[in-house]
Amino acid sequence: MYIYPIIAILVGLAIGSFLNVIIFRIDDLKSVLYTRSHCPHCKEVLRWYDLIPFLSYVILRGKCRYCKKTISIQYPIVEVGIALLFLVLYYIFGLGWQFAFYAILFSILTVVFVYDFKTELIPEEFVWTGLVIALLGSWYFGNFGLSNMLIGSLICGAIPLILVLVSREKWMGAGDIKLGFLVGAMVGYPRAMFLIFAAFVLGSIVGVIYLATKKKQMKDSLPFAPFLIASALIALIWGQYFIDWYFGYFRI
Repeated sequence: MYIYPIIAILVGLAIGSFLNVIIFRIDDLKSVLYTRSHCPHCKEVLRWYDLIPFLSYVILRGKCRYCKKTISIQYPIVEVGIALLFLVLYYIFGLGWQFAFYAILFSILTVVFVYDFKTELIPEEFVWTGLVIALLGSWYFGNFGLSNMLIGSLICGAIPLILVLVSREKWMGAGDIKLGFLVGAMVGYPRAMFLIFAAFVLGSIVGVIYLATKKKQMKDSLPFAPFLIASALIALIWGQYFIDWYFGYFRI
């Protein structure tokens, strides 16, 4: 039935819009509850028809209705990204408790992803919240058991921990340790092995692109959280296939 994918997309757009508010107000989360949405430039309070996810951005051509200044491209990117994510989760799990569980976790991780990408800082409160949720439910909703969840968490958390200790946080930040535990718990063992490998591969590829385009130099840092989170999604969807192919290819 087409109605369920459409529901997943519409819910994703709405959640994406809300996540944008959280990301932009992360230093003052109380304002999410008490302050109405407004233009960051002219401070004009936005009407409901200015807040329709993605559609309002398109109609207004990416500009504020009142002051005509540019609206951040982050708004439609996050909204559409979450909508597509929810659609993917629907096709994997259907509309049920598994869908809700992973939708909540990836919504939390989206805040971490975008905020770290923009500031190279990991919002600790969101990582801790996600870690608690992952440890409480991944073993059940992921269908891989408690021991596999714990092993996966240790694999993805221990490697950043070692790098942080060896480099004294020059190669990686302490926030990546907790995030590693979180995403490892989400996907469990053995997918966690693929996850941590994929994260470093993605990070290396993006790093080379930045260097080639001269957007960064060798001495510049690169946020690692986006690669961990992107790899978590890849591992959840295709991780087992890659692992089965690898072990089958080398007959391990």
